[in-house]
Amino acid sequence: MRSLAAQLICAAVLSALWETASRLQLVDPSLLPPFSMVCAALWSMLWDTQILYDVWVTAVEVTVAFLIAAPLALACGFFLGEKPRWGDVFNPIIEFILAVPQSVFLPLFMLALGTGYTQKIVFGVTHAFFVIAVNTVAAVRTVPHAYVLLARASGADRRQIYRRIYFPAMLPLVLTGLRLGMIFNVIGILLAEMFSSRHGFGRLIFSWGESFQVTRLLAGILLVTLLTIAFNEAMRAWEVRASRGQSAGIAA
Repeated sequence: MRSLAAQLICAAVLSALWETASRLQLVDPSLLPPFSMVCAALWSMLWDTQILYDVWVTAVEVTVAFLIAAPLALACGFFLGEKPRWGDVFNPIIEFILAVPQSVFLPLFMLALGTGYTQKIVFGVTHAFFVIAVNTVAAVRTVPHAYVLLARASGADRRQIYRRIYFPAMLPLVLTGLRLGMIFNVIGILLAEMFSSRHGFGRLIFSWGESFQVTRLLAGILLVTLLTIAFNEAMRAWEVRASRGQSAGIAA
């Protein structure tokens, strides 16, 4: 609760500084409109059916990309984590891909897949996949091998080992990977919409920037920020609960 209160106070102070700086023209109001005007623009967006449609399009694309990326990445990460030899082969490749900004590959995706729905989904999948896979590999390798050997010696089959040892021990790191994967997924989808889409909230943000509608641009960015923070904090709370459950299990 103290952490939440501190975060809310910090947000309130920053908002007040933003409002004051713009009202007193310490910064150019055409480049940084008052925070109250941005909030008013955001409120009006929530009642605009066309904007809500574009938000819905983006939400569907983000959801579909995540539902494709997450199971594939979890399976791949579990396999590479459980098979060290294969992990030694593919982990450097995955880390290399993560080190390169994936935005530079967007023109290749556009050439190969066009500018439609499929291209945006695939681009979002590639953003989420590698982040989730790397965290899953790390999660598997945190499981003490002695626990697995003890379970096998006690007669536990493979399914019981996975359910009672691997999954509880891996859960906090896996949730971290899913949380980060979703954030990268949102980035990928919005980026693809900005440069290669007729619909979607990313296209709106880009068009507002091009037409110098700064108030709407900032309101759109604020909306994306609030939704992302809400998802991030929900996942973080789940991580904390999983970590506490893991600690309680170890203590028991």
